[in-house]
Amino acid sequence: MRHAWITTIRRDGSPRTSRVWFVESGGGVWIATAEANRKVADIRRDSRSTFAIEGHHGAQTMTASIEPIDSEPSVLALFKRDYDGWDAADPAADGPRVLIRLMRA
Repeated sequence: MRHAWITTIRRDGSPRTSRVWFVESGGGVWIATAEANRKVADIRRDSRSTFAIEGHHGAQTMTASIEPIDSEPSVLALFKRDYDGWDAADPAADGPRVLIRLMRA
């Protein structure tokens, strides 16, 4: 399993860093998460973020967008493949899900 960290901007301008699972597809990075998570609210307010991958030096400046969980079936398939069959769209544990799409700024 690969881990990474996304840092978003809180309402007061301070950083919020979260450890995440991710996949790469279509020239971007994708994160599946619960819609209720604070990082989603941060991105809806301010799309600027940074992204760092475990084992790599430095972070990349990215622009984030929130996408409906069912908008990218191929991305959901990548999560299932890379994370031992995990269903990234399953709302059972944390409620409704969304995809975060990160593109290089």
